[in-house]
Amino acid sequence: MLWQAVIAQAITDATYNGLRKNYLECKRLAISWFSRYSSDFKATCNYADVDPKYAYQKFQKATKEGTFQITSQQDKILHYVNIFKPRKKYKKKFKLRF
Repeated sequence: MLWQAVIAQAITDATYNGLRKNYLECKRLAISWFSRYSSDFKATCNYADVDPKYAYQKFQKATKEGTFQITSQQDKILHYVNIFKPRKKYKKKFKLRF
């Protein structure tokens, strides 16, 4: 059940439609993981008692249908570079008090 949950989380990550950058990074990684058909992917499927070829074919079909795609707006967020200067760091040391 643990490995089935890993695959379910990867599917959840790959279908994320929001705009939060940290979730979009997970989406990008999940899509990459599904699309590579790596030994890690095959092992995870085998542990989950899922045929890796079947899972890969289902992913390819969903990709063609547009289910696992990064939108242009999400892509902009993923590649956004902060052009503003970072704030100055404090040189003064602080003591923690409890």
